[in-house]
This record gives sequence, structure tokens and C-alpha cells, in this order.
Amino acid sequence: MAYDFKKEFKSLYAPAARPTLMDVPEMTFVMADGQGDPNTSAEYTNAVGALYGFSYTVKMSKMGGNTPDGYFDFVVPPLEGLWSVEGGKSAPTFIDKSRFKWTSMLRVPDFVTEDIF
Repeated sequence: MAYDFKKEFKSLYAPAARPTLMDVPEMTFVMADGQGDPNTSAEYTNAVGALYGFSYTVKMSKMGGNTPDGYFDFVVPPLEGLWSVEGGKSAPTFIDKSRFKWTSMLRVPDFVTEDIF
């Protein structure tokens, strides 16, 4: 059975209805930074495609005989992201999505090292 981050870390991926403090463990992600409206930006579309392409290539490496050391089967988790607006606190609102700065992230198992990347 494939390792599923969402099931193993339910409190992180399906938090309680009330705000709570929690300790978040160190995690490994593949990430892409960019800016612009995610609804219309080719940069965003390409970044998300690259993240999923990489993650599924690692996941399916077991099929091609190029399996990384420490490999175990895993479910590719949901896309995560960090968002801000150009100009920081002086930015009037989040209405102008063309000013978004983003980091899109996919969690990967710890066996995914910089050398594998």
C-alpha cells in the first residue's frame, strides 16, 4: 500500500474546525517560485506542471529500474502554496491578482535528495 501523507498527517492536511497550535515536523518539498495571476499566468501553469511531472517521475521510477535509494511507494500529495502580494502591507487588497507572488510546493518523501532532483 502506498504511503499517503494526508492519512499519516491528518492534523496538517485536514485540520480541526477550531484554530490550534501544532508542531509541524521538518518536511521535504519540491517548490517553484513565481509571480502573477495563477488563473491566467503561463508561468504558474508551467510551474505546477513541472512540480507534478517531477513528483510522478519519482513515484514511477520503480517501473524503470532507476529506483532511488530508500524508495517507497507514495501517493503524490495535494499542491500547497505560499502567497503574498507585491508591496507587502502597503498593497491595498488582494483583488489585483497580477501582483501575487507565489511559491507552489509538493511534498515528497525524504529519499528525494538534491541529487535526485
